[in-house]
Amino acid sequence: MDKLKLIISSAYASILTIFLVVVITIWAEMFAPLKDWLADFSGHHWVSKSILSVLVYAVATVVLYATLRKPNPTSAPKIIRNLLVLTAIGVLAITAFYTGHHLGFL
Repeated sequence: MDKLKLIISSAYASILTIFLVVVITIWAEMFAPLKDWLADFSGHHWVSKSILSVLVYAVATVVLYATLRKPNPTSAPKIIRNLLVLTAIGVLAITAFYTGHHLGFL
């Protein structure tokens, strides 16, 4: 098993998963049928988002690992940095959304 390839695949899968969680979280708050479907899926919309997150991460990691060519060793720090930046952006997006929602802007 190529550890560098796994790290990079995992980082890209994490980025995809973060994007999915941010989009679904905001979309479900704005579109009640989606939130209801998520709640019906597992009993609570947050549990459903967690299940979907784990599935997306696992499948994306496996697919990316299988399809990625031999990575350049210098690319890993850049990808990890991008992951950290996108994580912060995701946190800010959800925080801004819920703040705006609570204050009545959205």
